[in-house]
Amino acid sequence: MSGAAYSDQYANCQDSEAVVSEKFVNRLLSSLDAQGVGRLSTVMKRVTLKAQDVLYLPDERITEIYFPENCAISMLTIMKNGACIESATVGCEGASWISASFRSPTMPCQTMVAIPGTAYRLPTDAIELEIKRNGRFHNILSHYSHALLIQTLRSTACNGLHTVEQRCSRWILATLDRVNLEQFEITQEFLAKLLGVQRTGITQVIGRLLSEGILTRTERGHIRLGDKEKLKETACECYGIMKKQFSSKY
Repeated sequence: MSGAAYSDQYANCQDSEAVVSEKFVNRLLSSLDAQGVGRLSTVMKRVTLKAQDVLYLPDERITEIYFPENCAISMLTIMKNGACIESATVGCEGASWISASFRSPTMPCQTMVAIPGTAYRLPTDAIELEIKRNGRFHNILSHYSHALLIQTLRSTACNGLHTVEQRCSRWILATLDRVNLEQFEITQEFLAKLLGVQRTGITQVIGRLLSEGILTRTERGHIRLGDKEKLKETACECYGIMKKQFSSKY
């Protein structure tokens, strides 16, 4: 469906009095009032995202935005030699690229699914129209964008100054918060890719966390939390700082 068609469809329901029947897990969508949900409901689709699905390519025009429920989305910076590292992660607290609704229709990163699950997909132009109409929604998205910027800046420092074990522990903690679960599915190879390190380093870290009962393994490729307090002690301070940003902004 074209952007114009989305706009027409959205405009036709702008004055509807919708009853909110959906309790959104996603914090941005949960901030919508009944009228906002009514306006967006006709173009909103709940989708299942698989691990390593590519949502956006670098500098590709973004026409749809994903609002995760229990999945995690990673923004990867990729170098010419193929090396890459995660710049930011998004879960139920946010959206895949909300700046696309603030007239920034592209991004320099490759965006892909880190943890499989479900999300709501909406056309960018429908979100743009809702932002213009709904001042409260506009403010919440602005606060979220600021928190995401802080996360990106902090990640840059974290990647350069903290050990693989600290960073891996921080990533696991933050991801568990984002998916609202006590376990998730990810391979060590993919986790190493996100953190920009060798797989052997991740294997050593996960092995130690498992041996100390901080993590437990239910089946191959699945990580389950064993002792959250000990994992917090292993992680760097960036976990608490980043979490506070999202908790205090909206």
